[in-house]
Amino acid sequence: METLLQDFRNRCQESVLDLLWRQWCSLGVAGHGRPAHQDRLIDLEALVLATTSLGRLEPRLFDEALDWLASFGSLINLQRLANLHRSHPLGESRVLAAIADWLVKKATQPRWKAMTKSVPKKGDVTEPLFSGSEGPAPALFDEIFRARGLERGVFKPRGMSRAPQPLLPPNLMASMRALIGVSARVEIILFLAGSQTASGPAEIARATGYAPRTLQALLQEMLLSGHILSQEAPARKTSPPGRRSRVSYHLQPSDWSFLTASKPLPRWTPWASLFTVACSVLTAIPSPGTRPVHSAVISSRLRETLATEGPALAAAGLLPALDLRPDAPGVELLQTLADRFPALLNSL
Repeated sequence: METLLQDFRNRCQESVLDLLWRQWCSLGVAGHGRPAHQDRLIDLEALVLATTSLGRLEPRLFDEALDWLASFGSLINLQRLANLHRSHPLGESRVLAAIADWLVKKATQPRWKAMTKSVPKKGDVTEPLFSGSEGPAPALFDEIFRARGLERGVFKPRGMSRAPQPLLPPNLMASMRALIGVSARVEIILFLAGSQTASGPAEIARATGYAPRTLQALLQEMLLSGHILSQEAPARKTSPPGRRSRVSYHLQPSDWSFLTASKPLPRWTPWASLFTVACSVLTAIPSPGTRPVHSAVISSRLRETLATEGPALAAAGLLPALDLRPDAPGVELLQTLADRFPALLNSL
């Protein structure tokens, strides 16, 4: 079992880091990665949050992502970033606050100050920013990160990041925000464009990370454009008198094909949930050389994560790829995840 778990952990780490590289490179980060899948939309906020955690395993990835944010951090929806951070156990608050501090002080992006207010400054304890880093300590520490209790050398951006290519389908969230602004309207359009069926406000809210009431008001306004369409479900005979019928929303993808030069619009993918499961695997299974944890404890932790994130994966049609039995014993659960979860990440 120990060999299975370590192999699972290693393959999961390799797959998720490769996925992060592919998405960042698609957005314009300087690096060499396989192209992001053309039929999968990149979620900027989920990507940033995942990098605050998983990027600690890969210093170059972390630094190139921060280099990109130094130039294009204005494309990040900070309210949505905070919403996803609260609704998913994804991202490390201190690391996110340190990134925000650096962007405010060194990249002249004052909006990011909003991400620093809820995280207290460090106490007396510091730790290395990058996990498993070897070699001598840096001659000079980056004081911005050190103020958050994170030790690293002074960050010097290379300035090699490029703007996202606007006609690449995976980059559509970035290009839409550049066109019409950083707004929940962008996520509404992209979710409906990447869905196969009409959706109600609550479903759109769960997928995009906004409050249903906020989206309901926006959807009513967007209907006036004629490019967002609604349909009302027929009332049931058993419904109480006066109860409102369920309204769902959809759009015609052909109305928006100009955004991708007539290429198919990318599918909405629950990246926050996928990254959360990957982080849970790497957290639950101890790294080599650390204190072992019983497989029953590991399977219990992963089962809890899947119970929380599973509905989003199911709604996107991804859960069947894992082929998990709800009543599977712990050993079977771990074996199945080890066989299928890294492969799922590689396919996206």
